[in-house]
Amino acid sequence: MYSSTLSLTAFLAAAGLSAATPIVNSRAVCLEQAPASIGFPINFSITPTNSPLVSFNVPPNSVGPCSLVAKFPAGYPITSSGSNLVNVIAVGGPAPGALVGSVRFASSPDQRTFTTINSFACRPYMEFRLEISRDQANPGSVAFQEVQGAGLFLDIGDNC
Repeated sequence: MYSSTLSLTAFLAAAGLSAATPIVNSRAVCLEQAPASIGFPINFSITPTNSPLVSFNVPPNSVGPCSLVAKFPAGYPITSSGSNLVNVIAVGGPAPGALVGSVRFASSPDQRTFTTINSFACRPYMEFRLEISRDQANPGSVAFQEVQGAGLFLDIGDNC
């Protein structure tokens, strides 16, 4: 098992997939894909008048599903006010403009948080718009920084 894990890691490195972090467990190999960006941190500021985009370049030959997840370590700073429900809207793909999930971004003071927003068939490029839900009486705002290990990611593979 060790040599096959080592071989897979070497293969992924040789294939130029350094942006995807392999996560190995006893049942599957999963890739954690960070957003496509020129640099980090990515500052997300989601307000009624600002709906940022988040996009992902999915490595070739990825075996899905691709799950959009929010991950934050214990005590991670997230600023929010008012009603802070965020709708996640598909951009492009098979259903452009479709609501694919809703989430309240939050971190716990004493444990890591992990929220699956939705799972999809993987495509080479996946993009989502984040917007404050308009169905709230007091639309608020949410802000956080995307850094290594905190923010939005695509988990690629079964049993991630």
